[in-house]
Amino acid sequence: MATHHLTMSTNKTIAIVGATGRLAQPVIRQLLWHGYQVRAVVRNIKKAHNMLPDSVVSIQGDVADTVSLMQAFKGVDYVYINLSADEVQPNQAFYTEREGIHNIVKACQLNGVQQIIKISALGAYPFIEHHKDILQNQIRRQGHRFIEQSNIPFTIFHPTWFLDSLFWAIKKNNFQWIGQPVDFYWISSDDYAVQVIEAIGNPQAFDTHYAVQGPEKINYKQVIDRLKTSFNPHLKMQVLPLWIVKLMGFFSPKMRHLAELFDFYAQTNEAFYAQKTWTDLGKPRTSPEEFAQQFMEEKSLYL
Repeated sequence: MATHHLTMSTNKTIAIVGATGRLAQPVIRQLLWHGYQVRAVVRNIKKAHNMLPDSVVSIQGDVADTVSLMQAFKGVDYVYINLSADEVQPNQAFYTEREGIHNIVKACQLNGVQQIIKISALGAYPFIEHHKDILQNQIRRQGHRFIEQSNIPFTIFHPTWFLDSLFWAIKKNNFQWIGQPVDFYWISSDDYAVQVIEAIGNPQAFDTHYAVQGPEKINYKQVIDRLKTSFNPHLKMQVLPLWIVKLMGFFSPKMRHLAELFDFYAQTNEAFYAQKTWTDLGKPRTSPEEFAQQFMEEKSLYL
């Protein structure tokens, strides 16, 4: 694991756009542990107060409102962007991942922010071969150009699937998923958060796109089979065929988005891109079994 360039105590302030998102939580925990002042830029202050640690300062901000972002970023050293993966439709007037990014960049420029850090997706990684593309990733890449052209040092992370998503899909003893098993380099959100910490204020990570992948290429069925062996022999798998989700997509934009997403991944054979990430920011180490143990301890949940 790379040794971090900062000491454990820092007076640096980092604003988190989308701080109440699930994948922002491990990053916020790491930031606080490393002594950063964390400012949550959120639309819903009450929700943020209920979800986030007391030491996090919450401030109202909306990516559609540049003036609110201008206020939110005052006195901030770094900005971390964690936007929700919204169901995009063709020809929207406003895309969070494009127009929203444009507004964030503008507010960063006017406040002299020192670095923009963003979570994206492996499908939007600029060095990936695209046999099939989806609108969401096209919009993401267009938004990335605003960041790249900002003259502000940037670090954009492109994760594969998170192990966390498998555990969010377990309800009591039932694992619920969509489509055929596909092999991914699943990664723990905690391992990812450590890489984020390594990149902040680190000139080696400036103006860089990083692929975020775990140490082992496996599919969801293999993960669940291993969890059954290690933890819970009663774990059952309920897998919805992709064609049914596509059918449901005719009546529901949310299901249409899910069908498009899972169809995209069903047709990909994920290559390994993360060697530079591991070299610069440290290698992820968490196995599915270790993640399960941590998950149960942290959440006090039993599979």
